[in-house]
Amino acid sequence: MRKIILGLFAVFAIAVLGYFLFPYAVMLCSEEGRAVIHEKVQSFGVFAPLAFIGVEILQIVLAFIPGAPVEVMSGVLFGPLWGVVWCFAGIFIGTAIVFSLVRKFGRPFVLKMFPTEKLERFSLLNDEKKLSLTILVLFAIPGTPKDFLTYIAGLTKISPLKFFVIASVARTPSMACSVFMGANLGQGRFLASLILLAFIIILTFCGAIIRKKFIGN
Repeated sequence: MRKIILGLFAVFAIAVLGYFLFPYAVMLCSEEGRAVIHEKVQSFGVFAPLAFIGVEILQIVLAFIPGAPVEVMSGVLFGPLWGVVWCFAGIFIGTAIVFSLVRKFGRPFVLKMFPTEKLERFSLLNDEKKLSLTILVLFAIPGTPKDFLTYIAGLTKISPLKFFVIASVARTPSMACSVFMGANLGQGRFLASLILLAFIIILTFCGAIIRKKFIGN
């Protein structure tokens, strides 16, 4: 029942987001439409990046919502440089919130979000001697459920600061690829976006193979 409810909520959230973003996606197909989007973002001033950071934090906390679309949106709205900056800010704050909640409320809190068998898939995090290296590798591998891993990491003995640094730095390359793809879309460079998309798909496929060898499932 929990999986069904979470699944339905995720579908609903994606559907609502798609409904509101579809007109803007159509506008990206023309130079005039892209100019309107950029002018609209600029008209909000500082509230535009603040709102985006809030969306990124929400995506991190609700770990079952995929993060790539949010990162692509960041590139479309803010360009490559500020897209990465605002994504990084949201990821760092969201990660800190999740980690702090898990440290405060413990395993029962995590089990309300995820089933026991999902936690057991990453039992290798119980090895304290290799904990930092394991977290670095898992967060660097494309396609791993990084937001879910943040919940599990909160149950380990790694220090908060060390985890924040490792997790934020390790996930930056894959995040930057998504942001750059969005930035190219926002500037009408569709061929470059397709090349980056193909590159991301290949990395994700390779990451799935590495992850399977690394954690056994």
